[in-house]
Amino acid sequence: MDPINGIGLEKYAELCAKMQDVFEDTEACAEIAKSEGIPRHVWNEVHHGWQERITDPEDMGKTAAKFVPLWQKALDKIKLQNR
Repeated sequence: MDPINGIGLEKYAELCAKMQDVFEDTEACAEIAKSEGIPRHVWNEVHHGWQERITDPEDMGKTAAKFVPLWQKALDKIKLQNR
């Protein structure tokens, strides 16, 4: 799976996990991306690109099936760090 603007699916899943509590807040998500060295315009392209792939019916769930375990692993890692 080709990265989008240099961001692969695993990194996207990690970012989404960090944004879990603020995912509907585009400003907060942009700030988290910025803290990871990703400018807002790049984050916007990456987010929209991966979401398009994840929800593309022609993909038949393949990208989503790869994303979910990566995202869950990233969430688990965050939970362990916050103990």
